Amino acid sequence: MPQGEPVKKKKQANHKQADPAKQIAKEAEAQAKQGEMAAVVKELESAFFAMKFYPVAVNEDSKDEAVRKLEKMYQEGNDAVKQMLLYMVHENLAQSAEMRIMHTTDYFKARSQSQGPGQLRIQSQGQSQSQAQTQSQDPSQLRMSVYRSMFNYQTSIEGQVEFIRFLGRLRGSDDGAKLLTYHFSHLSGQESESNHMLKAAIIEALGKSESRYALKALLEYARYNDHERTFQRIVTALADWDEKIDTLKVSDEERGRLRAKLQELMSRQVGGESHYR
Repeated sequence: MPQGEPVKKKKQANHKQADPAKQIAKEAEAQAKQGEMAAVVKELESAFFAMKFYPVAVNEDSKDEAVRKLEKMYQEGNDAVKQMLLYMVHENLAQSAEMRIMHTTDYFKARSQSQGPGQLRIQSQGQSQSQAQTQSQDPSQLRMSVYRSMFNYQTSIEGQVEFIRFLGRLRGSDDGAKLLTYHFSHLSGQESESNHMLKAAIIEALGKSESRYALKALLEYARYNDHERTFQRIVTALADWDEKIDTLKVSDEERGRLRAKLQELMSRQVGGESHYR
């Protein structure tokens, strides 16, 4: 056996002995991060609670304070915090799909009957599906579901608009603008007065946004939109961008192209000869 080989094996053994310590340190770090994230989620849920139950259980000052807190958490948070916040805003905005339904006891009773095993909310471990279904059809539980639907802020147009404006105020990335365009796309698939109002709020928010993606989306909407009412709102939003085009961090050449495009679209007449270029 070569003379240096035992030393080499000894070093390898010491290295293997160090691995468990490193693993423990990594696990401790991961647990600490999970604890921090759990605390953040708790804060987010508290703020969303204040928005959700305005104006019945929360006054306007508390709601406004919650909105400011959410904006600050987004501005100062890491990517995980921002993603969680946007996810929760999306969940609330998705409630717009429920606006075509009148929430009654019969509606919630029918919904609980149609839910599968994985959809029922099991209140405690070991509770059977039949027990959970019976509980979900309890008259007091059904009344509570109706009550929440009646008074939850996000199940109203004004509550939806509040979340839309919130997304338009987010700074530092294009994420808020992208979520707005996601909901604009889905709302465009169904014709209703409530959807028209929500789309108008989204267009306005994209105009107030500082995201270049918001400008890009508005330019595309203006180019292909034939609905006069919607088009005029897009033009108003583009006028907001025309006033702040100098704030974009782009080359002078690109800024000139954008300004020319803005002027072209804002001077276009819906249904006129200059509509298609």
